[in-house]
Amino acid sequence: MNPAQKYQQAQQAFAQGDWARAKDLFGQVVRFDKKNEQIHTAMGFCAARLGQFDEGRRHLAKAVKLKPMSPDPHVQLGYLEAADFNSDAALAHYKRAALLKPGHPPAVFGLVDVLRKQGSYDEAAKELRVALDKANSMDVQLAEALALIAVKTGQQAEAIDAINQVLGTDLDDKPRALMLFRLAALLNDQGDYDGAFDAVELGSRLKGVPWDAAGYDAQVRGFLDAWTPKAFESVAKSNEQSEQPVFILGLPRSGTSLVEQIIASHPDATGVGELSAMVGIAGSLQMNLTGALSIFFTEAGRLTPELLDEGAKQYLGAMHTLAGKLGVSPSATRIADKQPHNFAHIPLIRAMFPNARIIYTQRDARDTAVSCFFQGFDGPMGYCYDLNALGRYIAHERRVVRHAAESLGIELMTARYEDVVADPETQIRAMLDHVGLPFHEDCLSFHKTHRQVVTASTDQVRQPIYKGSLARWKRYEARLGPLFEGFEQGGFDPDSES
Repeated sequence: MNPAQKYQQAQQAFAQGDWARAKDLFGQVVRFDKKNEQIHTAMGFCAARLGQFDEGRRHLAKAVKLKPMSPDPHVQLGYLEAADFNSDAALAHYKRAALLKPGHPPAVFGLVDVLRKQGSYDEAAKELRVALDKANSMDVQLAEALALIAVKTGQQAEAIDAINQVLGTDLDDKPRALMLFRLAALLNDQGDYDGAFDAVELGSRLKGVPWDAAGYDAQVRGFLDAWTPKAFESVAKSNEQSEQPVFILGLPRSGTSLVEQIIASHPDATGVGELSAMVGIAGSLQMNLTGALSIFFTEAGRLTPELLDEGAKQYLGAMHTLAGKLGVSPSATRIADKQPHNFAHIPLIRAMFPNARIIYTQRDARDTAVSCFFQGFDGPMGYCYDLNALGRYIAHERRVVRHAAESLGIELMTARYEDVVADPETQIRAMLDHVGLPFHEDCLSFHKTHRQVVTASTDQVRQPIYKGSLARWKRYEARLGPLFEGFEQGGFDPDSES
């Protein structure tokens, strides 16, 4: 083996975001250079992004030992601990990195991001101001940190100026796309809708996240063919009788965070954010039974009570573990999981948890689409970067949920965002009744509930219900032609839900 050649291959895989391959290649190189702090840091970086947190900690601890005055291993440990929901540990590492190298942009960004997710905007602004005052020129990560807290701290104009400074430099496509999405959000808030949409369109092209629309069409057809009323009627059932889980599902940006925060504000309930467990369990079952991955679980006739019992055990274990990491009670009467993509697994959820409550969040499809288009999500959500694909995806989501509720007869509550905004108390009472909890006044003032929120809606759930996002799509109506075409191709009329 040529270590220099392997190292070059590892760097290429790292630059492409192929974390698994990069970690494997760095692992081959490190055997010849065991005291290289940069390689251990890179391996820890990759492991953290693969969710292999214990392995990541081992490599990063080795890097710290090898080079204790380097801030980079602490930055990566901060990212890892934040991803593993250990926010106090994350803060400690980011602060250590900032102490070793004052104003270090990656450390400052991480620090600001954790603090804002905890609702500590003033402290975040203070840490950022120190770094900005030290900086000789604007940095991408400092500009992004400023953009993340600008609305809460009244620094929108400064953030727009910072982003434009960065956009005026020679940036690669990915950081340029990130800056454009942050700029779009600020311009939207300022009322510059054409400028905002221009930024999002360019950012979406630069981000270059692929989406196989035809392949998704086929998977939806497979789901509908597999889960017939007859198949669901005869499907095996788990012996798990827990009523603890509350599945809040639907499209991203449809109100899942709002509903979770409302329920989590009840003294007998809590929330764990977007738990990935059910998606993972469904995928593992599909792979084990068919040997092929699929977004949807389709093997209804091959389920057994034993498989479902094991899945329920795994899910509850993951839910309780995450509750503990978030500092909330694993023994709460109800624990809300707001993973939007669980809409693909409603029949499996019902077979696995016969007594669990399901809430389907629905928002005007056009508003949901615009919000998704503007969000700049991380991960493989390629449908959010193409308006036509987004329209088809939303049409499919409506079809899948309607099939589960109407054709399969699965009980779920539809919580329409517009209804919650128009009449909060009536809707909140209905939600609590659906999940089997008595009404409590704290749920009306949900924005005062102090809890860590780590999703895209971290800022929104910390403010009272407001009407500013209703009919947002009309600001951009003239530019939404591809979205409307996608709706039509999917056989969906958004006006039918009004």
